[in-house]
Amino acid sequence: MTYRAPLLLVLLVLLPVLLLGWLGLRLQHNEQQLVGLQLQTLIEQQLQSVDQQLQTHFRQLEGVLQQQAQRLRRQADPDYSAENLRAFVKGSAYVQQLFVLGGTDGSERLFPPRFEPLSLEEQHFVEQMQPLWQSPDLFRPRAVDPLAQVPTSPPSAGDPQRYLASGQLRAPAAPAELALDLADSGRLEAEPASSGPSGWIAWHANTGLMQVYWWRDDQGRTLGFVLNSARLLSDLINRLPDGEEGDRQLGDAEIRLVDSRGGVLYSWGGYRAEGNALRLLWLNHPLGSWRLEYHAPAGRQAVAPGWLNVAVPLLLLALGLGLLGYLLYREHGRELRLARQRVNFVNQVSHELKTPLTNVRLYAEMLHERLGDEDQDPGVLRYLDVITGESQRLSRLIDNVLSFSRLQRRQLRLRFESGDVDEQIARILQTFAPLLRQRGMTVEFSAGIDATLRYDAGTLEQILNNLLSNCEKYAADSGTLQVQSWREGSLICIRVQDQGPGIEASERQRIFEPFYRSSNKLTDGVAGTGIGLGLARDLARAHGGDLVVEPCEHGACFLIRLEAQA
Repeated sequence: MTYRAPLLLVLLVLLPVLLLGWLGLRLQHNEQQLVGLQLQTLIEQQLQSVDQQLQTHFRQLEGVLQQQAQRLRRQADPDYSAENLRAFVKGSAYVQQLFVLGGTDGSERLFPPRFEPLSLEEQHFVEQMQPLWQSPDLFRPRAVDPLAQVPTSPPSAGDPQRYLASGQLRAPAAPAELALDLADSGRLEAEPASSGPSGWIAWHANTGLMQVYWWRDDQGRTLGFVLNSARLLSDLINRLPDGEEGDRQLGDAEIRLVDSRGGVLYSWGGYRAEGNALRLLWLNHPLGSWRLEYHAPAGRQAVAPGWLNVAVPLLLLALGLGLLGYLLYREHGRELRLARQRVNFVNQVSHELKTPLTNVRLYAEMLHERLGDEDQDPGVLRYLDVITGESQRLSRLIDNVLSFSRLQRRQLRLRFESGDVDEQIARILQTFAPLLRQRGMTVEFSAGIDATLRYDAGTLEQILNNLLSNCEKYAADSGTLQVQSWREGSLICIRVQDQGPGIEASERQRIFEPFYRSSNKLTDGVAGTGIGLGLARDLARAHGGDLVVEPCEHGACFLIRLEAQA
């Protein structure tokens, strides 16, 4: 009992704090996940935006190259002139080499010419491109959507000479500066391009990735433009942020353009550190073997409020609840001390009343005996009977208060002495007989123990006093009160049954609760403290037995069991 109140107060403080702490951690975890997803989405959008800018350049470049191919076709009479083609390659800053394929299967090389002397550069070019020309299936138009799902892994590495994909891009016309540059380099006039079979091939050779744009004329011949890799990379980089603009866009992060061999072609942003990328994006065709890498400090993925944002409110809440609990504990302790003082005062008063009340009862009984011998007025004797009866009632009440207090303080001590149980029961019934007769009740006692046993006579007397007092209060004018005693092994068994209104089934357990009194027309207006039955059961249990209510057809039936010592 001493530690129950502090324990409850500690739980009152800890449980809300722990619950709120768990909820706070859950919310913080969810917020971290949400922030991480938002950050990943933003990174993905940034990388895709870069990819779209690069794709825009290829779409614009495709429109201009298609115009160049049509101009070269109009110069053919009827075949393409090697001199014109070489002059075009020499004057173009964007096209590094040019080839023309024809024949029935589209794999016959027309340029560089097979039956004419070739320069060293052309011979090296033929060696690189020969595997490509032997794969005519590559020169078929395939629709490639630059906004389609970006590949999540690079193309597999096979031979040093291989292709990745072939496709056709459709886009708006090239900007004026790009169109004029290409037109001047080939001494051609820019004019609108017409649609036709064309596409892109990303071809890998020993020298690296080669971007090839092909276009098929009306004779089924294929013109292939191999772009100048250095100029292409320069144009692509010009489309990307640089310097202060890149730092301002990314802040503490960096985006790197990486080729198929893992080399960094270009980077921008304010973060400079080696390590694994937080996000990868493989570019769309025809740069499918290149990738974009997003680098940033590791903690940037989980930007969310720190643990202090959760711990500080919880700490303040714990302090507030702790202070409240301390104040409640102090108030509770003060109330307990006041209650203990009141109980001690009642015990002291009850104990002080017991001695003069015993004297009043003793002298009333002595006066009754003396006056009875002298044959005095019956009215005087009746007055003495009232004094004796009320003094006995007060004695029982004081005994209940003192015993209840001892039980609460665990100071009850039993005194086992040898005695005749039946004789004591008869004596107690004889004491209650006048009062019961006034209430219209007669007593029938069936003695069945007939033995001397070791037990606490005071405990048995107090239990019977409480039961008989209740019968007198609540079972008036009910007729016969039956009392029966017997032994069951070492147990003393006593049954007390009246013929009154009885106890409802719903009340049979609650009547033993301290200070509980059922409210009905029989109990209303009847004086009582509410501790008699509960005290009687506690005394019986302290004696090694019990006091229970037995179901019966009429009235109330109580069964007492007490453990007798050998």
